[in-house]
Amino acid sequence: MVKYYHCEKCKRVYNTETWIGEVHTYDGICPLCMAGEQQENHIQQENAEDNIIEKHNTKPTGRLKDIHENTQSTPIEIERNLLLSLEQKANDVFSGKYSIEVLIKEFKDELVDKAKERIRETIQSFDLSKHNAQKVVDFAEKTFDYLSEYKIYLDNLIKKLQDKPKMNIKSAIEKIFKETKANIPKDGAKDVLHNKKAKLKNVFGKTIKWYSFYSDTEDVYDLTKKMFLHPFNEIQKKLSTLPFYSSI
Repeated sequence: MVKYYHCEKCKRVYNTETWIGEVHTYDGICPLCMAGEQQENHIQQENAEDNIIEKHNTKPTGRLKDIHENTQSTPIEIERNLLLSLEQKANDVFSGKYSIEVLIKEFKDELVDKAKERIRETIQSFDLSKHNAQKVVDFAEKTFDYLSEYKIYLDNLIKKLQDKPKMNIKSAIEKIFKETKANIPKDGAKDVLHNKKAKLKNVFGKTIKWYSFYSDTEDVYDLTKKMFLHPFNEIQKKLSTLPFYSSI
């Protein structure tokens, strides 16, 4: 089970850890709110400096107006910036600086769900572009659905290759599949067992496929990094084609 750390300001989940049962705490501040606080403090400092300047200058200044305009972001701009940051955050996950569960929840809540709302609001029903847009969102949702398991699979791959540096990489991928499948508990409900096996088979297939894309990469770290970033890059590429994000 999982313990979820929610931001005390915006209530987003900003971290998780393994826990006994499911627990939700509302302590601390997420990176987005922390950045907002820093920006607000900066603006307040700029305003204080402008007040001092205005006391010695009777001419009107447009600086405060410019600062206000430059620091105000529309919802669509926030979503675009989040989409642009996906690869960097995926990099942070790969290097252990960021939680995969938090990244998935953040992007599903703040981008994919928002994109679904925009499709309903901005694209006419029965329009081919609406059908295509919904396919893009469906692709993103299905991909996010298995990325947590995919990260675990690649972690196991990296560990196995570290333990046996001379092992063939494709053989290591196949061995992890067999070992993971054998370790799935058999005493659970049949539908749960079936879903676990289906997701494992899907992750195995993606791992083999993306390994084939980058198999000429000699360095194992660079290889596994490219394999890990591939689905995130695909999500970013496809979502950026949506009409309301296409200016990225």
